[in-house]
Amino acid sequence: MRLLMKPHLARVGWAIILASTAGPALAAPFCIQSQALPPQCNYYDAAQCQNDAARQGGVCSANPDQLTLQPGIGQYCLATSYGVAFCVYPDRGSCMAEAARQHGACTAAPNIAPGKAPDPYSSVGGL
Repeated sequence: MRLLMKPHLARVGWAIILASTAGPALAAPFCIQSQALPPQCNYYDAAQCQNDAARQGGVCSANPDQLTLQPGIGQYCLATSYGVAFCVYPDRGSCMAEAARQHGACTAAPNIAPGKAPDPYSSVGGL
């Protein structure tokens, strides 16, 4: 009986391993991104994402597939690990200060017109 159970348990073990590695991985709501690397969306904690992004010279941003940001009056949004976001910050500095205070992440607001003067040398419509 012992010999019959071992192969069965081995099959179950391999099935668990294969099931855990097969299929697409679920992306987390926060991503680190920089000019050098594509977004790494594996953060569930906004503060950890913000800290790691600062350490790596990148920015923490909200994953649009996991966290929907509603446009507000600001250029930047404070996003929390609870899925709440406040898009009321006019600049990254004020957003970053509040993100540090609330253990959140500062991310660019969606669909907001640029707050700076148009750049005539830009390849994207002067913005």
